[in-house]
Amino acid sequence: MSFSTDVKKELCLARTEIAATCAECHGMLVLCRSFSFDKILFQSCVREVAEHFCTLLRRGFDVIATLKEGGNKRPTYTVEITSLADRQRILNKLSYKNTNPLVINFEKIRASGHIKEFIKGAFLAAGNLSNPEKEYRAEFSFKSNEVAADFIGILDSKGFDFTMTYRAGKFLVYTKNSTTIEELLTYLGAGNETLNLIGVKVYKSIRNKSNRQNNFETSNIVKTANAAFRQTEAIKKLEAAGKLLALPEELHEAAMLRLNNPDMSLNDLCKLSKVRLTRSGLNHRLQKLLEMAEEI
Repeated sequence: MSFSTDVKKELCLARTEIAATCAECHGMLVLCRSFSFDKILFQSCVREVAEHFCTLLRRGFDVIATLKEGGNKRPTYTVEITSLADRQRILNKLSYKNTNPLVINFEKIRASGHIKEFIKGAFLAAGNLSNPEKEYRAEFSFKSNEVAADFIGILDSKGFDFTMTYRAGKFLVYTKNSTTIEELLTYLGAGNETLNLIGVKVYKSIRNKSNRQNNFETSNIVKTANAAFRQTEAIKKLEAAGKLLALPEELHEAAMLRLNNPDMSLNDLCKLSKVRLTRSGLNHRLQKLLEMAEEI
């Protein structure tokens, strides 16, 4: 079961107030497969969404619709308004004139006072959410550029920043901002799935921080190992040239510390020193040995 399906199921559980029923159903109709005086056809892969649509039709328009299940590998639930009288009742109540194609009156939607329910219906009909464990993305799919652009205006009026793109013959209104997605789900009433989304974000943040820390530590280990190897090779070169014993006492001690402990960090070498020695001081002496070895 997908995250998007889980959200839709949660939204269907919330009972819509009678006054807002038509607005929510309107949102589903605008983004359904066919919406005109000639044909109203709604389809969904989520049975609860199709059943919810039937409930809204009955409560808001006194239309009894039949739900049909089809599809082979993936079930598809279809609701079709076959009665002309029922289609006219629905469209007349939503103040549409008897013309095809329909011109969506977004100004009337804004003035209805039930924008939230309209957006909720639109999401139930043609909204989609990516798995937040993989990516953050919420989108609505439209057939018309004009309707998609007007819908962006509806979202913007409620503070939701979405943009539009065209892909595979459809106009997609989308956002990749996880905060915007959280706020939208909370606004629509999917509180439980919003918490799940936040939980995924927290987990990913902790995991990414841990990975960065591990990468940082691994990088430091590699750098330390490479530096220790170069220092050890330089000291061996000085020894082969007969110059190791002739070194000043502080350089000779540093050389022997590194030569006898080729895998240790500078901090650990300082702890083995007979005299008080800082990390920077030891590093300075080892760098001097490197320079001397290069001159041979």
